[in-house]
Amino acid sequence: MKLFLKGLKFGFILNIFLTGILVVYTIVIENWLKPFSGSFTPPLQLGTIVDYHRLFAADPPSMKLRESWLKFQNKFSYFVIEYQLRPDYNRPSPRLLKWCKSRKCFAHRMNYGDVRQSQFDTFTLDDWFTNNFLAIRDTTIETQILNLFLRSLPAGSTVIVSEPFVTFSRPLVFRQFSDWLLVLRSQHPHLRFEIGLQLHLQWADAYWLNSHHWLIPAIARFSKISGIPWGVSEFSIYDQIWKRRLRDDNFRDRPFYRIEQLIPRRLRRAIVPHSSYVIHRTAAENGAVRFTEWGNSQRTAWFVLEIDSAYDSNYELFTLSGTPTPLWWAGLRGLRDADLQ
Repeated sequence: MKLFLKGLKFGFILNIFLTGILVVYTIVIENWLKPFSGSFTPPLQLGTIVDYHRLFAADPPSMKLRESWLKFQNKFSYFVIEYQLRPDYNRPSPRLLKWCKSRKCFAHRMNYGDVRQSQFDTFTLDDWFTNNFLAIRDTTIETQILNLFLRSLPAGSTVIVSEPFVTFSRPLVFRQFSDWLLVLRSQHPHLRFEIGLQLHLQWADAYWLNSHHWLIPAIARFSKISGIPWGVSEFSIYDQIWKRRLRDDNFRDRPFYRIEQLIPRRLRRAIVPHSSYVIHRTAAENGAVRFTEWGNSQRTAWFVLEIDSAYDSNYELFTLSGTPTPLWWAGLRGLRDADLQ
């Protein structure tokens, strides 16, 4: 009985201690990652995604832009067309392409045979290594199609070879990827290649909690040796887990969602900007040339139709009125602190 009471007392004291640490952590983060004054030029190119919903304030043929968009448009040096060039999307927006003519827009997931290739000079090649090299099957046909696509691109175009962060679970996988990329560059000397890292995270897989710390320094070393630039091609982070909430996993993982609700949202919303700060700073310190803020909210995220209605986490850099959010300031502070080193 004495041993039981001692254990109970120890557990109670430990819980109080851990709760105190988490409370202090939350308050510190909330007061540290706040807006800062003064002009600041990011040490890398900042970009974000764009679609006609974000841009236009009225139906076609109006080219009038939303006031909220105009408040932060000039904070970015390039824009990635999120889905309106995809072959599986049947609602192209001529207005968006017209808007892009006077700005630097990247073609994202464009159909290999799309005749609009000539309108762009930067293209993303998304998940190709992950979907083909890591699959146990013959990829001869896929490789031939890829080579035809790359040969068809205008000379001098930049191809951002964009792969998920989680693909590189082991150094061996990254070595295979880097060897393949060098071969790709030698086969297509008329193109410029760049490594793009996709970082779509949730509060529970904060950057410092996973085992991938070696990856960004490894990319930086390879980039320096090979002369192939690198950057973050997609970044988002959420205060509520969504990867386990897709329809196929919803019933099986329902108990997990209840456990997540036991974690105070205020704590989760402290972990998220802290993670954003660390990733922005790490990228800048390791020579990234660009950082693409995916900036999804639930209203426009690709998974919005595949997820249950109870999910309400948003990753937004700016509110609907165009006001910067804590996530924007956390990322910008990370870039500033890296630049001051």
